[in-house]
Amino acid sequence: MVVFDYYTPRPHFIIKPRKSSGSKAPGAKLKIVKAAMAMVSHYTDLQQSAILSLHCGKWRTDKKKTHVHLCVDVEVYLHIYDRMKRKTPHWFLAYYVNKEWRACDDATHSSYVENVRQYPFKTYFKKEVAAVRNYRGTEARTSTVGPSAIPSPPFTAIIHHPQQPRVGFAVKNCVTARSAEARLEALEAIIGFASQYNLTNSPQARSDDDGCHVCLVLDEQTHG
Repeated sequence: MVVFDYYTPRPHFIIKPRKSSGSKAPGAKLKIVKAAMAMVSHYTDLQQSAILSLHCGKWRTDKKKTHVHLCVDVEVYLHIYDRMKRKTPHWFLAYYVNKEWRACDDATHSSYVENVRQYPFKTYFKKEVAAVRNYRGTEARTSTVGPSAIPSPPFTAIIHHPQQPRVGFAVKNCVTARSAEARLEALEAIIGFASQYNLTNSPQARSDDDGCHVCLVLDEQTHG
């Protein structure tokens, strides 16, 4: 199931199983990847910006079932919303209005659009920039990554961002690498890498730093 994010207005779709038990069923993750790819194929504008994002560890927002975000360009997101909004009555929006609707808290389509367009807010920036600086200054995060970071299939390279706590993974650019199965393999491999640093196990997480976003590019650009 693919839905707009009404609870926290921002330019991403939420992909989740229709039933909470479905997230643990065999092949559930592959179905989620296929749903994301189907979304990108249906809306061709998404082929320039779509990124599949999975929250792990302390950053996982729903402990009961798996869901992922399909992050896209804000204007493309709002264009799709404009085409679909007639199916969403105002009383439905009223159910979701909360403190995350920071720009405007009216239960209207225009209010939702305004909140999406203004995200992220300056208040977020202050908090997140401080968190990144703290993260970079922690000894455990600045230590040299050991042999476990050596690329293994399906990756051809592991790239560390020089200024931010991000790690990139490159794969060979070919038709095979763009299949749902290959993308799921890459997703699982990234999760495996993150688990080595205790970033995926929320019950054992010691602090809010013990979490991450596992992201997978789904656009049609010629890169890994």
